[in-house]
Amino acid sequence: MKKSVNQKNLWTLICLLLVFLGCATVQETHEVEAAAKKQAANQNYPAELEAPGVYQQEVVPLTTLQCAQCHFSVFQNIKDRGGKHQLNCRECHQTFHLWRPSIAWQDVVPHCQDCHGEAHGPNFPDCLVCHADPHAPIASLENLDVLEKDCGNCHGKQKADVDTYKSAHTDVACSECHHTRHGYKPNCVECHETPHTAYSDNAGCTGCHPVHAPREIHYAEDTGNRVCAGCHEKITTTLKNSPSKHAKLQCVFCHAQTHGVIPECSKCHGTPHSEAMLGRFKNNCSECHGEPHALTLPGH
Repeated sequence: MKKSVNQKNLWTLICLLLVFLGCATVQETHEVEAAAKKQAANQNYPAELEAPGVYQQEVVPLTTLQCAQCHFSVFQNIKDRGGKHQLNCRECHQTFHLWRPSIAWQDVVPHCQDCHGEAHGPNFPDCLVCHADPHAPIASLENLDVLEKDCGNCHGKQKADVDTYKSAHTDVACSECHHTRHGYKPNCVECHETPHTAYSDNAGCTGCHPVHAPREIHYAEDTGNRVCAGCHEKITTTLKNSPSKHAKLQCVFCHAQTHGVIPECSKCHGTPHSEAMLGRFKNNCSECHGEPHALTLPGH
């Protein structure tokens, strides 16, 4: 009986020894893993952080890429949509950005006016009402319900043109053309489905029609007759088939710069006949020479 008890105690001691050895092995494994992780992490640190006297060294401002390590979403936003705000972070954030209740928030965050002044005048002091995201100020001009109330205050020339030179565009809200987002420029054929000339691009339309004053038609001195023919096909054909010297001219030679201008014949021809002779004809030159695009008088 005594022998059986001793054997039992022996097995108990053996089991306890095995458990102790196992725990020691696990603890040692954890310590080795932690040391390895610490060593690997330390390899990524700049050497000066591990140098003696680190707390006696000067703390230098962060670079933009260092800022991005914590503010990655902001960095990515500026990268993709920032436009001219793709600046070094410290150009705006000139002080360390840590905030605590004893510091006024407005003293930490830079003011738009510091760089831009009163960009739209004294009546628009709160930039973020329209420019919702300071890191992407132009791309964030998306709330048309807010923007439309002040289109004319920022785009004064365009508003003046629309109001002064009456056209169908005068009765159209800005957001009806510039829909979707600020800065969107529609193709003319979104509204004008059947323009008088074949549509290629907006430049083909705006070459004659200023967008905000479309009936104030102006054109360059090298505008070809085919452009005029888009609206004035019959007259252009008459001119082309005329045996007179007028057939060799471009339309804009006589109808210069502004659409609808009808010059006096004397501008080019002077007074080839006496005043007494001209006084006999109430309709001046056309009474004898006929329609100026055809000139039916023999010899012309």
